[in-house]
Amino acid sequence: MKISIRTIYVTTFLILATVMFILIHFLGVHQISQSLISDRKAALYEEASALSGRYFFNVKSINEFDDYTEDALRERMTSLQVMSHARYFLVDTTGRISIDSADTQSLEGQNFNDLNPTFLDNDTYIGHLKSDSLPSEILSVIYPLSENSNLNGYLVIMTSLADLRSNAHLLVRKLDVCFVLFFLFLILIMVQLYCLTLHPIRQLSQTIREYCTGHFDRSMIHLPFQEYSKLIKSIEDLATFSQNANSYQKDFVANVSHDFRSPLTNIKGYIGAMLDGTIPHEIQEKYLKIILMETNRLTKLTEQLLELNKYENNGILLNYTAFDINEVIRNAASSFEKRCTEKKISIHLMFGSPSFFVDADRDKISQVVHNLIDNAVKFSSTDSSIEIQTAEQKGKIFVTVSDHGIGIPEESLPHIWDRFYKTDVSRGKDKTGSGLGLAITREIVEAHHEYIHATSILGSGTDFSFSLSPHSSSF
Repeated sequence: MKISIRTIYVTTFLILATVMFILIHFLGVHQISQSLISDRKAALYEEASALSGRYFFNVKSINEFDDYTEDALRERMTSLQVMSHARYFLVDTTGRISIDSADTQSLEGQNFNDLNPTFLDNDTYIGHLKSDSLPSEILSVIYPLSENSNLNGYLVIMTSLADLRSNAHLLVRKLDVCFVLFFLFLILIMVQLYCLTLHPIRQLSQTIREYCTGHFDRSMIHLPFQEYSKLIKSIEDLATFSQNANSYQKDFVANVSHDFRSPLTNIKGYIGAMLDGTIPHEIQEKYLKIILMETNRLTKLTEQLLELNKYENNGILLNYTAFDINEVIRNAASSFEKRCTEKKISIHLMFGSPSFFVDADRDKISQVVHNLIDNAVKFSSTDSSIEIQTAEQKGKIFVTVSDHGIGIPEESLPHIWDRFYKTDVSRGKDKTGSGLGLAITREIVEAHHEYIHATSILGSGTDFSFSLSPHSSSF
């Protein structure tokens, strides 16, 4: 079962929100309670120290108070209880409570040691004392009253922990309200993030589905995020590639159909004419030669298609050897001697050095040279010349084949490497070509990781040039 990103977003958000709420609500109560208790303890101890210096600095013995002094202290401690919400006790050295600030349920006369034997041994006490007049859980500060290192008694300040815990719960409830408001704010942020991140993915998916059905005119959405921009650019490039591949496939089928149909139509027509007697027996040899030429054309087209298909599926397997490119050019040029003689074309070999040894696949490079010379002879005018040059430049050996033929229009130059492409001016000249020679030539050169390009002036001729890597020991 596939889980959507939206489900992951929502689930993760709810889990995090729940965990945060539990931590704030339950752990928050504990932490805030401890903080309030610690602050209250410090405040009470500071208050006890201040009261000791103000009212009990000259106390010799709590048991020696006269009635006036005792009543005055009791009244002062009662006033402090009202203001500070704490209970004050004045205790003698035996633990007996001499003065209790409480008006009701006073503990005067009772002994703290009876309530808890270790109570007066601590600076502070948190817990329960066995008395119905005291809260179930208390926080107490026990401050010793002494003079010249002589203990005269204790000042005990006591407050209820229930009040502190109630304050902690009150603060947590306020935090809960803040959390709920923050949670609602986060929901708005999540919705905004969804609209900015996940919703565009749905739109991209819809656009891709339309691309798959061939509707490449659908424009992509554009977002300011870098990651989306890269993704959209990749999808647009893929769509452009698919559109071009689709157009290429249609053109390929149309071109193959045309290039197969034309010679087959000629062959069928001539054979039919021979069989029904339209072409007399004495001139049939002429048309049989035409049929042979068309058959050779079909054979060449089929072989080149198979060759290109092999290159695309398996790549070009190269057998690198060191050989003299000048020698390869001489051999290739000599094979065109008959055709050049018929068209009165002269081939001039202009080598920059008597020999240029290169590292490449000799057979494949021979095919490249043969294809380029074949093109030059095919489109050269009668009584013209073809120049083939080799030269070393910037660590490369360059081979250039130049003719003085019909040339190639500037707008057609980028397309001459496409399969089956023929310029309008070449269609009348090229009777036997398949339109695959230059495509194969470029595949071979690029398989060597080399460079090939063409320059041309319409009506003046064309130059084809490609590079090769020199053999390391030849320089």
